[in-house]
Amino acid sequence: MDTIFVGSLTLSLLHALIPSHWLPFVTISKTEQWTSRQTLTVTANAGLAHTVSTTLLGILVSLAGWQLAANYRDLSERAIPLLLLALGLWYLMQHLRHHHVHDHIDADAVRKQRSFSGLLLSLGIAMFLSPCLEIEAYFLSAGAQGWSAVMMVALIYNVITLSGMLLMVMLARRGMQQLNADWFEHNENLITALTLVGLAILNFFIEF
Repeated sequence: MDTIFVGSLTLSLLHALIPSHWLPFVTISKTEQWTSRQTLTVTANAGLAHTVSTTLLGILVSLAGWQLAANYRDLSERAIPLLLLALGLWYLMQHLRHHHVHDHIDADAVRKQRSFSGLLLSLGIAMFLSPCLEIEAYFLSAGAQGWSAVMMVALIYNVITLSGMLLMVMLARRGMQQLNADWFEHNENLITALTLVGLAILNFFIEF
């Protein structure tokens, strides 16, 4: 249970901090001249849509973990580090190919929806249709341990991701744009890959 808690917390923090989860809201809000309240409203709406879709997918994945635990205990225990390692290597390949798989929002395309309500809906749909897959490895493992573990992962992911997105947007509007966000955005796949591989190694040695 401790491994699931630490891993879920780490990935949730990572996703809240990478620029693709908050920088588009800042750039669009500047273009549209939104107030801080409007910006945070849009961020919260889109962030909630994102975490809800990820959680719904996670619940489905946790059912597979429950089946694995019921029938193949050894396999279910090995599933989480193997999945994390596989995802980590995939993100590393994407980084080497310079393809940004975390770009949930095409800011230029969204700006074509000029009304506030149109932008709110567009951003919400875009984030709902792009759930994060990395956390699903922990939903799978949590499913093998029971619904209390599944709810723990869901709670951590929703609270940390939403809080982190809102915090980063607020800080960015107060001047964090001066930081080198472009570097993080360009290397976010590498950061994700290293985090996932590190968690896979940690899970392997803790579990075995």
